[in-house]
Amino acid sequence: MDFLVALDVLLGLALVYLVFALAVTSINEFVAAALSSRARWLRKGIASLLSSDPKALAEGKADQVLDSPFLSHMGTPGLFKTFRASYVSAWPLIQGVLATVDGFRADAFARVSDIRALAEKLDDKSPIRSILIDLCARANGDLAKFQELLDAWFKTFEDQLTAWYRQKTQYVVVGLSLFVAVAMNVDTIDIARQLSADPALRKELVKQGSQVQALMDTTARDAAKEAYDKAVATRRQAEQAAGCPLQAGGEGPAEECLQSHPDLQAALDNEEALRDALDEERAAVDERIVDQIDTLTGAGLSLGWDEDEFHEWIGDLFSREGFEKLVGLLLSAFALALGAPFWFNVLKSVASVRSVGANMLEKKNDAAAK
Repeated sequence: MDFLVALDVLLGLALVYLVFALAVTSINEFVAAALSSRARWLRKGIASLLSSDPKALAEGKADQVLDSPFLSHMGTPGLFKTFRASYVSAWPLIQGVLATVDGFRADAFARVSDIRALAEKLDDKSPIRSILIDLCARANGDLAKFQELLDAWFKTFEDQLTAWYRQKTQYVVVGLSLFVAVAMNVDTIDIARQLSADPALRKELVKQGSQVQALMDTTARDAAKEAYDKAVATRRQAEQAAGCPLQAGGEGPAEECLQSHPDLQAALDNEEALRDALDEERAAVDERIVDQIDTLTGAGLSLGWDEDEFHEWIGDLFSREGFEKLVGLLLSAFALALGAPFWFNVLKSVASVRSVGANMLEKKNDAAAK
């Protein structure tokens, strides 16, 4: 295999990895949204603050905090608690924690001494108790100073929570990458063989690789997500300012309160409209991915499983051919887990090197012809 053929094979593989890595990203976003993964990790983080046992999570107490009037309006009830608050700020979180303590009063947050008195009633070994007492002591009775210290502590807590979430998300991405590789029969070894043996297929994938910029253009989707996130934050602020009680079923603020707070109703309507716009942009990206997969198969690349092929492979898994396919699928799963941005950069780099190599070969051939 000469140098240019090897580059074309690598470019074709990079294109395939890019397309299916984008598919993994879309599936992961859908799963995360459907299960409110960020909300679940916030719940775990709150549970860790309330637990007196470092090896356990006080999830029941976390539910009490999230169900308090200070935080309940940030989410709605759902199957398996999937629609709880995903993001909170420091002050409402501490209000929610202290609202669960015996002797809590609505005016307890006007003085640092009252905050400390409530904090001392929390479980002796819970991290949040030690944190609040320390912050109260350093604030020395100054409520503004206490809030400043609280915000600084919460930023560290939120950063750690985000780190946990990203780490677990990477595990999910690995699992989804393996699922996609097996489900679509994305076998690295087989694809490399196809590209090595078929010049027409290599040429077509090189052509597609040069036009992949449009596939990676998620500007509209990212802008829609940013606009939606801002709308959610605006709605939460409006709900806090209005102080509306929830409906009997917990599905949003009471109707009477909405009528007396038009700003809140406008924020809710804007959030719904932007959520619909985000769904449309996500669907458009998903459609481009599906179209690109169809284009790959239309060019002659063999993907997917033929009838009974999967069962035959499972039956022959411990044969030489079966083990070879397993290795090819695992290589693809590992590649997809690296992410679409990685393979997009690889694709651009290989295309750049290939163009230089092609120009040098043309010059060499011209010189030989003379």
